Amino acid sequence: MNITFIKQHNNQHLLLFMAGWGMDANPFRGLESPGYDIAVTWDYNDESFDRSVLSQYREIVVIAWSMGVMECARIIPDTELPVTLTIAVNGTMTPVSDHTGIPEAIFNGTLESLSETTLKRFNRRMCGSADCYKSFAEKAPQRSIESLRQELEALGKRATGNDTTSGMRWDMAVIGSRDMIFPAANQVKAWNGTETLVIDEPHLPDFQSIINRFVVDKQRVASRFNNTRDTYDTSAMLQHDVAARLAGALINKVGNGSHFEKAIEIGAGSGRLTRLYLPALDIKHLELWDLASMDPDMVPTVAAMIADDAEARLFDVDDESVDLLVSASTLQWFNSPVNALNRIKRILKPGGIAAISMYTRGTYASLAEATGVSINYVSPARVKEAVEPECNIDLFSVENDVQTFDSSRDLIEHMRLTGVNAAGSTSNATLRKILTDNTLKQLEYNSTTIIFTKR
Repeated sequence: MNITFIKQHNNQHLLLFMAGWGMDANPFRGLESPGYDIAVTWDYNDESFDRSVLSQYREIVVIAWSMGVMECARIIPDTELPVTLTIAVNGTMTPVSDHTGIPEAIFNGTLESLSETTLKRFNRRMCGSADCYKSFAEKAPQRSIESLRQELEALGKRATGNDTTSGMRWDMAVIGSRDMIFPAANQVKAWNGTETLVIDEPHLPDFQSIINRFVVDKQRVASRFNNTRDTYDTSAMLQHDVAARLAGALINKVGNGSHFEKAIEIGAGSGRLTRLYLPALDIKHLELWDLASMDPDMVPTVAAMIADDAEARLFDVDDESVDLLVSASTLQWFNSPVNALNRIKRILKPGGIAAISMYTRGTYASLAEATGVSINYVSPARVKEAVEPECNIDLFSVENDVQTFDSSRDLIEHMRLTGVNAAGSTSNATLRKILTDNTLKQLEYNSTTIIFTKR
């Protein structure tokens, strides 16, 4: 297996793109993701994977495509790399199957008849349109037919063998409705039980749009919230209500004066949540984590402020070392809140408590429809499913709130003052249309609160 870096700027975060059969890095060199280096794996004739070339990264996002999905599932779980988000695109973990992959007769026929002529035919079907095929041909992989045959033979043997890929956890499976390689209906069957998104794309989709949709630009998030440090508390009133509900529920569960040796708050921000729970609890050592720096004057004497990416920092915390973890209105900014919840369970001591509120699916639905920009909110059900193994759920609730504005201009100004537009960049044309139409006047907030105790 080859690993080729197409973007390498000494970032702490990596986007690992696991390409499909017949590829090299050439077709993907234009991909971008701010704040992330990008590496491509290709040629799975052998499965040797040199994890040492990725050892400097604190977080790795994996997007696997086509046959790369099976290879990802076979390799990544055993690497112990700091993988957060995992997305499968137009592929399955059983890639040669009449029901959940490429029909066996078609796969065998492709292998037996492979030639320069049939490869061009395959690539046209992969691209789905003349324009896409023309663009692909301009940056086509530089591989020999013999190397492609050897790779396809190796993949076929693995796909029809008895090796299991059940240890892989996927955040999302993206299915192209116009896929003429992996039939969309077979993909739907294969991903039963996994969250799926069906898009109007061929087998070779627009990967940049997938990256933009699912990979969080953490540099933008940090910048926007840093810029709203002086206005957030006076503008984000619904977020204040969420923090108050969470703090009240936590204190009600543990009781006033309860002692905790070590506690962590994720997303401390301006210290709003901290000020609500800290006076009622006896915490010996408190760490306040936030992507943006906190005003030193707002840091309590018992606390240490740590400006860092909490999603990556969770990998650095020792197992069963934390008594209490709290977080309000933050985990939705992670690449994978579900993966983060699994790591939170790992670092809690037996009997340790986590009290978390986060915005979930349906939040900013009207805004996303108007702008086409949104983070990928997880469903409340997936939050609960992630926590239930190994933990007792003490509280689980979903609150639906709507904030109404007099005009679209007032709504956009509210976004600026609170930093909630950190998910992405809305084009000037879209912004002008919103202001002219003046129909976007509400923001929806679906907040999920969960308190759980590790058994």
